[in-house]
Amino acid sequence: MEIKIEQKEGIKIIKLSGDLDGTNAEEVQEKIIVHVDSDSRLVFNMGKCKYLSSAGLRVLLIVAKKLKALGGKGVMVNLLEEVKDVMEMTGFSHILPSCETIPEAIVYVKKEG
Repeated sequence: MEIKIEQKEGIKIIKLSGDLDGTNAEEVQEKIIVHVDSDSRLVFNMGKCKYLSSAGLRVLLIVAKKLKALGGKGVMVNLLEEVKDVMEMTGFSHILPSCETIPEAIVYVKKEG
């Protein structure tokens, strides 16, 4: 799993490439969680994330809970069909919503409420 982080319009865009599973979930969590602080706005670019296991879902859940607790907001973007299916089947799409494009995701995380 490769993680790249860039800033766009004051929003952190976290690009995840590869499989997010039990072999790397802890490392991914450690690298992402440091970017979650008071009022964080994060966009998870999942366009190159081909597989998401239950361990990967757990990482996203932990990050989403911390974001909510600190008044932040997160959204996923560019979900591949297989990953999108997992998110919808598990109900996870209600915890961390998704957008189709990065500009749409930036608008979403900037909204209040």
